Amino acid sequence: MTPSRPWRHPQKLLLVLAALFLLALAQEVFRPQVELTRKEKKVVAWVSGEEGSLFYADYGDLLVGELESLSSERVQVGGRAFFRDPGSVVEEGLGVGERVEVAYNPDWEKEGLPYLMRLRRAGAGKGERYLRLVLFDPRGVEVRLGEEVEAKGPLAVVERGGVEELYLSGGEAQYLEEEGRLDLRPAPGKVAVVQGQVRVEGQRLRYQNDTGEALLAGPLEVRREGEKPLTGKAGSLRYLLDEDRLWLLGGVELTQGGRTTKAERALLREKEGYAYLYGGVESRDEKGLVRGERVRYALKSGEVVVLGQVRGEFRGD
Repeated sequence: MTPSRPWRHPQKLLLVLAALFLLALAQEVFRPQVELTRKEKKVVAWVSGEEGSLFYADYGDLLVGELESLSSERVQVGGRAFFRDPGSVVEEGLGVGERVEVAYNPDWEKEGLPYLMRLRRAGAGKGERYLRLVLFDPRGVEVRLGEEVEAKGPLAVVERGGVEELYLSGGEAQYLEEEGRLDLRPAPGKVAVVQGQVRVEGQRLRYQNDTGEALLAGPLEVRREGEKPLTGKAGSLRYLLDEDRLWLLGGVELTQGGRTTKAERALLREKEGYAYLYGGVESRDEKGLVRGERVRYALKSGEVVVLGQVRGEFRGD
């Protein structure tokens, strides 16, 4: 659910949501959700609507200019200064002198400075307003990426204004009634991405709707239940919505039934029951070691078939 017009006082929106929640109790649980559409596919995030969950929306203004200074407490762009806190979203790698876009809340000030909601590199397009939607659920905010992939984490932030992005992380959020504002505290960890029976746990997820790309930052833990449970690790995960492709990247290692297989990257094809491993692949068990540049890996059994540049070392009986 998103507001149909700008809300300069977000607490009013919370009161409306609370009223809708009470009304819905007599029928079914009210589950606010946010939806992003890319081509014919959708990315949807929602909270359970149960006690402790939160759905919050507020608008901000946008400013484009040169980044003049950046610290953990203060940002200056185009001659204007803003204060920031742990809830301010700042794109990584920004440097003084870059052209940036600031989203800020002019109604919340500290020491005369408006609140920085988001800071990122300025793109070609520019929205007239900035909308931030915050979903928090101790049971986990549910996110569906297309038809095949799901993600879950305690805290989701969806941004609209110039670009559309979704961030999923650990942390918490609460509305401070006396101060009339949201206290947003994202933290790494407790984020899971699931495709079929494969579950990957990482630190934080960022989905960009203009590219259809979702990145889960590591270190990652990989698990798949079954007759031969699979465990593993990787550096990061990359999911491409348009192609429905899920990649494990950087230091991929899968262990199953006495066999350990390592590779630079792996493409998961859960529906087919296989993963395709690339780059310096090594697979070792009690019988020996096999190497290749491209390997098909059976997710149920852990068996490998080398599809390119096979080499091996085997022990005798």
